[in-house]
Amino acid sequence: MVKGGSISKTAIDNLGAIARFRRQHRSNRGWLVGNKRIPSASIATLEQKSLLREVAFNGEPTLILTEDGKRVLEERSRG
Repeated sequence: MVKGGSISKTAIDNLGAIARFRRQHRSNRGWLVGNKRIPSASIATLEQKSLLREVAFNGEPTLILTEDGKRVLEERSRG
């Protein structure tokens, strides 16, 4: 179950991009994940819903999905 209610299609698309692309870095107003720009506000909302976390590997910030985030993507892909 997701904290804070339902998840929008845009949020699902953002989670899918984060899961799919390894190339991620912060830009001025958000994140560049693959070739998709994700606003900081969207990332903050997903973090509040416990669907992703920001961690640092070798000093570089990276976004990773939590188990809840992975579960949401699996449920949406099944239909």
